Amino acid sequence: MRVFLLAFAVLLVQCTSVNREAESIKRSAASSRMVLDKSGYLYDPTDRSCDGFPRLMVETMPGTCLGMVIPRDRALDPATNKGFIKPRTILQIANSNQFLVVDMGGWGPKNGRLFLLKPGSSGTYQITLLKAGLDNPHGLRLGPDGFFYIGEKNQISKFQFNQGKLINWRLVFSNLDRKTGYMHPLSQFVFDPRNGDMYINSGSPSDHCTVEGTGEYKYCSEVEAEGNGAIYRIPSTKLRNLPPEGIENYEVTAAGLRNSMAMAISNAGFLVQGENGRDFPELEEPYEEINVIDLESGTTGNYGWPYCYNFHATSPEWEFPENSKLPIHKQFRKPINCALKDARGMGEYRAPYILMPPHVAPLHMDYYRGGMFSDLIGGKLLVTWHGYQPMGQRIVAYTVDEKGLPVLESPVKASYQFNQPGACPIAKPFQPRGGMERHSSYVEVISKWNEVKGVRPKGAPVAFTEASDGSLWIVEDRENRTIVRLARTNSANYREPCDRSTVVFDPQVQMLAWRSAIKNNPELDKGYHAVQTQLIQNNCLGCHGNLQADDVAKDRFSNLDFLVKNGWIVPQDLERSKLYGSIARLEGYTPMPPLDKPQFFGTPEGERLNALVSKWIGALPKDVDSSYAKFTSKDKRNIRFQPSTKAKACGQLNPGDIVFIDPRPGKVISQDGYLWRRVYLVPAHSRLFKDACPAPEDGVYYIAQ
Repeated sequence: MRVFLLAFAVLLVQCTSVNREAESIKRSAASSRMVLDKSGYLYDPTDRSCDGFPRLMVETMPGTCLGMVIPRDRALDPATNKGFIKPRTILQIANSNQFLVVDMGGWGPKNGRLFLLKPGSSGTYQITLLKAGLDNPHGLRLGPDGFFYIGEKNQISKFQFNQGKLINWRLVFSNLDRKTGYMHPLSQFVFDPRNGDMYINSGSPSDHCTVEGTGEYKYCSEVEAEGNGAIYRIPSTKLRNLPPEGIENYEVTAAGLRNSMAMAISNAGFLVQGENGRDFPELEEPYEEINVIDLESGTTGNYGWPYCYNFHATSPEWEFPENSKLPIHKQFRKPINCALKDARGMGEYRAPYILMPPHVAPLHMDYYRGGMFSDLIGGKLLVTWHGYQPMGQRIVAYTVDEKGLPVLESPVKASYQFNQPGACPIAKPFQPRGGMERHSSYVEVISKWNEVKGVRPKGAPVAFTEASDGSLWIVEDRENRTIVRLARTNSANYREPCDRSTVVFDPQVQMLAWRSAIKNNPELDKGYHAVQTQLIQNNCLGCHGNLQADDVAKDRFSNLDFLVKNGWIVPQDLERSKLYGSIARLEGYTPMPPLDKPQFFGTPEGERLNALVSKWIGALPKDVDSSYAKFTSKDKRNIRFQPSTKAKACGQLNPGDIVFIDPRPGKVISQDGYLWRRVYLVPAHSRLFKDACPAPEDGVYYIAQ
């Protein structure tokens, strides 16, 4: 039998399982006191090495560490035994070691709460409920008048906190238009440090354009309504003289902004805005933006949404030839020129100041003015990258100029870090559609916050506050639901072993491996077909056009690709599976379908769909990520359609070619005197002979050992 067992064993040494990183980290952190909390963090609760708090195994910049303040397990109000659902913002109470924490309570109405975070009798922090029944609260800031301001879906209020009680609760502004199903209803705001004027985010009602009536684009109703996808201004004079019913009028300072969750105003009068870009199906498009609004200019600029993205790219509904006959073009014309380079007049297009990596989802920003990190990030602009895609899960810092704006530089060599399971992050060049005009580099304050099972969850930083000692207190939502603290350290900085010769993660191969796992299990394949036809096709495609994405091939598994790529399914874990959490209305998940669409929750049909999804997710295999590993070919090898020398040759590997094979011994097939290994190849792989073989749904071909 011509079996090259020795050669193949040597080659498999190069194949690194994505679980090896977790095992290495856990061994180095071995301790009988280590616990794995409900959030997914592994740490020693008795440890105080991170400036008095348990150190987490999350990589931070040298000289710093990330400590656990309060984990999800312990974030419970003793009176109600209820804890965090979707915590979003935090703010220290002056002259104390206490903090206010806003929990939006998920996306259901009037389920938001305001908590007090303070040390308990044992010295560890605990939460106490101060106010319930808030409607999707998010924004929380201290106003220039000494009041705390809090933003709900339709209004902004202010209050004082005295001796453990909320007093003088007053309505500030109640004219925020939020219809049912509004996609970006959260109220974020910031105060101008020069004069106390308030600037409020009014997010766009949809991702790109409301689909009215027939399911085809008819018109962009949201951009015709003043104040949608914009930033409002309320002068400080009105804030000082509040009418009993609250302020009803506002000015539009900037338009064409999809969702301004991250905002900061410099001492020079520039509002810096972090834009959450629209949801393209591509992993590397579109890029997020930092826009700059000159508050002294007196002109209302248009920053592009929903017509433009990146620097000067035009949104597909408005440019691609195949969309030129959509009804939207007959009834509504694009009012701005995305190619405009020098905007001067009212409403003219203003391109972004700089771009951030795609899908990083900036949710909070502020200038660091504290003393603890003055030599590391003093004066820099900090931004949380909340995104769940491989570019997110970070906090970064931009060096700024005398105007408080990120320092510009040549974009020629600009790159960003892309997380990989079981390996080091890799650098990706900035290559946005529409070109790269300018760039500003940044440092990663917190990085390597990607998920490592049994060690840490995927980071979900929403907002932070700078405490009086200069430390940063950070709120995480999603399933993490924690408050963590970045502090200075001489000995507890966490660094992770990083071998850049190990496996380079390929998301396309991961999706092929998932396809293969489903395709080759009749029950899983049957369950996937039922989920796709009974749930997705009937209830999801109207809002999630991305479910028809064809990242690998446009076929019946395209929707599975979307679910895997966007983290909608977690094998045998319903609570962390967004697909189930949303339709079953678990706490913290966005209700699906949206509330303005036909509903099935609470009906017999809803129970049936819940059971269908639950059964399928409960049966999904946990070992998919161990079903592919890097393989370097040492010689020429034919790529066969079937595991046999009689099968047609679909291509050929050359010496030195790197591909991904299935390393599991149980998947080796003995035939024709050879042992055959499964190899994953995308349809357009360069080593496949053009049109020689039909592309397998799961990309699985065979090579002889």
